[in-house]
Amino acid sequence: MSTSPSSAIEILDTWLNTPFKSPCPASKSEPWPQEIESFLDTSLSEIPTIGPQFDSSSCSICCLVKNRELGPIDLIPGGSMKIVRESPTSAIVRFKAGSVEPAHHHTFGHDLVVLEGKKSVWNLSKKERFDLGVGDYLFTPAKDVHRVKYYEDTEFFIKWDGKWDMFFDEDLEAAKIAIEKELGNGSV
Repeated sequence: MSTSPSSAIEILDTWLNTPFKSPCPASKSEPWPQEIESFLDTSLSEIPTIGPQFDSSSCSICCLVKNRELGPIDLIPGGSMKIVRESPTSAIVRFKAGSVEPAHHHTFGHDLVVLEGKKSVWNLSKKERFDLGVGDYLFTPAKDVHRVKYYEDTEFFIKWDGKWDMFFDEDLEAAKIAIEKELGNGSV
């Protein structure tokens, strides 16, 4: 069964020509209460003025989006970070393609979600490798030693179970040599 074109036009015209303030059949088509009637009378002219009057400087989410300038991570070349919460620490982190995080560990475990890019994480404590791309999630337990290689410019959100810290278990050159050996030819 289908609706004929003439019936469809009639239904659409009826719907489009129904006044915005028509009573609702669910309320037995009784007139709207005064506060709703007043809202309906003024809403169409008020709605376009809402955005320009909004002061986004008081909105945490707006501030986060506007102020996503990340500061360099002095400990690791190619990395930058913006801490969005101090404790437990949450941050947005970026690394340039080719960057390496030497083997390290943290006092607290951390969850991360890749927002863009591609990287590998070697959990040396558990002898596991995780290849991560956009949308992938990884939890690294507290004190697990891990190293990371970034294949593309990569951004991720990370949340530690406590305050962020970092203890290195190897230097940068040792990490690069270990990763090259693991990968064979230096690629994924």
